[in-house]
Amino acid sequence: MRLRGLVASALYLALLTGCTPEWTASPSPKTSRPERATPECAPAVPSGSRGTATLTLLPHVVGSHVLFGLDGSFVASAYGYPLGAHWHWWELAEDGTRLREFEWRWQLGILQSPDGRKAVYGGIDPVSGKTGLFVRDMNGPERFLGQSERPASGWLDANRVRVDPANELGVVHALDTRGGAEQIVFVPPSPPAIKAEGDMDLFELSGDLRWAIFMRWDAGGVLRRQDLFDVGQYRYVAVPTLGLDPWLAPVGDLAVWLDGTQVRAMHLCDRRIVTIGTISPSAGAPRGVAWSGDGRLVSFSFGMTDEETGPERVVVIDVQRGVIAEVERPWGRIQQWSPDTNYVVLARSTFHAPATKLAKIDFR
Repeated sequence: MRLRGLVASALYLALLTGCTPEWTASPSPKTSRPERATPECAPAVPSGSRGTATLTLLPHVVGSHVLFGLDGSFVASAYGYPLGAHWHWWELAEDGTRLREFEWRWQLGILQSPDGRKAVYGGIDPVSGKTGLFVRDMNGPERFLGQSERPASGWLDANRVRVDPANELGVVHALDTRGGAEQIVFVPPSPPAIKAEGDMDLFELSGDLRWAIFMRWDAGGVLRRQDLFDVGQYRYVAVPTLGLDPWLAPVGDLAVWLDGTQVRAMHLCDRRIVTIGTISPSAGAPRGVAWSGDGRLVSFSFGMTDEETGPERVVVIDVQRGVIAEVERPWGRIQQWSPDTNYVVLARSTFHAPATKLAKIDFR
């Protein structure tokens, strides 16, 4: 057991320094008795405030792919359908005037940085002809980072993006957008219990990479267990039961979930559950969870959408202020936040690609 602890500690130090080992084998995690969480390891989650939010539709014509501030424009966009439409982009001024059109032959999902200064996306490596990841400054040329068949799944900080494996239990990597250096940031441990036939296991990493939530569903889709894994100590720790599908913030270690009509939150480091507030009851399950890039705002909706119908309601939460607002019958669910959080992309589901509109959000 002492040897395993030393291996785990060395791995965690390597993750923090970027000097990662070449091997990817997973050492067995330590087990421990329930213990007290670290007190005051994160700012307290405020609660109890009701706010107001309004969504004002803008005249800008946008598709399902949207970047804010590209080449000095207010917004740039492309449609997701038909085939090849995502290569044909246009840029719009703040008043909605079309500034120019251009072709951009990207392949995998575009991910804009939280500060809005750059974007990572997939394309074809000009040397090998294989799929790889590129980075483009909003006012500069693109640069090739390295070969990858997986898109970036999130920004870890101002310079690194996270690349998840095709296998849900595979190794997670980070790619440095300054020079393409790659490092291991998470090696999944052994599951805390033996897996039955038909079970599906999944780890979800916190934004700060210090925690992972293990979830196991049976063949019928019923959640059988949730466990919290401390990446630094390389062991499972006791944790209160979370919701069926906790929403982890892209920054820090905050988990948010819906328990009936109660919006709950918990920093994984201290594991103290806070009720941010109450929302109106709804017969359906929440859909379309969208975090702002800075991890301050999160939204979700209720109700099915189609080409003619928007959601029943959109809920917006400011986790730093502990404020909740609800918008009845908006045009669409919130699909994407602008880097400054003043604008959102609203979406409705259609047969091929989402129908989208740009809106200004006033959340107080």
